[in-house]
Amino acid sequence: MPPRDPRSFLGRFRVGGGLIVALIVVVLLLNSVFVISPSEEAGTRWLGGTPMTSVPLTTGVHFKVPFFETVDRLQTSRSVYTLNGLDVYTNDNQKVTIDLSLIYQIPSSAVMNLLYHIGRAGSMDVETTILPVVRDRALAAFAQYNTLTISDQRAQITAQMRKDISDALQRLFNVDVIDVQLIGIHYSPIFDQSIEEAVRAKNLAVQAENTVAQKRYEGEQKTVTAHAEASAAVERANGEAQATVLQAQAQAKAIETVGQALKNNPEYSRFYGLQHWNGILPQVVGAGSIPMIDLSKGQEGGK
Repeated sequence: MPPRDPRSFLGRFRVGGGLIVALIVVVLLLNSVFVISPSEEAGTRWLGGTPMTSVPLTTGVHFKVPFFETVDRLQTSRSVYTLNGLDVYTNDNQKVTIDLSLIYQIPSSAVMNLLYHIGRAGSMDVETTILPVVRDRALAAFAQYNTLTISDQRAQITAQMRKDISDALQRLFNVDVIDVQLIGIHYSPIFDQSIEEAVRAKNLAVQAENTVAQKRYEGEQKTVTAHAEASAAVERANGEAQATVLQAQAQAKAIETVGQALKNNPEYSRFYGLQHWNGILPQVVGAGSIPMIDLSKGQEGGK
């Protein structure tokens, strides 16, 4: 094989070395620059230990020592934390499972404290730190209410939890609570069954009351009808009695008038007899009987 030219070897070394140096420079530049977005703030630590910043770094481009400084970011825009399946107990010792939604925001004044003085360094323990406070205040709020009144007093319970959680997170971690929503209430199967039975019993009671009211109404209607019929019968009887009295009085008056006429004029009896005679003589006349009408006198009168 022909001998190698040392100059060609050196040339290749220079080219390879230049590429390596350029690569190293690019890597160093990439690791020395970082960008903070508008929704977060950050701090840096030296070799993962000592914090290098006393105030949080805000939106923009920042520099750090490559491989020696670590960047810790924390979201400062509004965050939503959902807590599902939290078991709480009411003042009548009934277990209720709830779902909570917490909207909070971390101000700049709380960033360094949350990054380096609470839990592990960085933002990995923020929600873990908030969870016990939210759970405790939710338990305290529900312990003031009865299970049967939770649905009716849901707004009051939510307002109470919002106030308690907000006060606690502000006092302990300087975190601003925007809103707390009670997004789910789940009762135990036994309680649900008891509620269904109570509702069924209430419906039956209402139905029974309606039946009693209907029967009472029907009875009152019958009483009113019977009273009306009785009143009508009394009125009818009174009318008939009065008619009888009037008829009897009229007959008595007529008899009295006829008697008075006979008394004053004996001949009136003959006129009365002719007026009421049907023209037929009696077929049988007893011994000693004297006809009431003297026909001869009548004939003479006719002549």
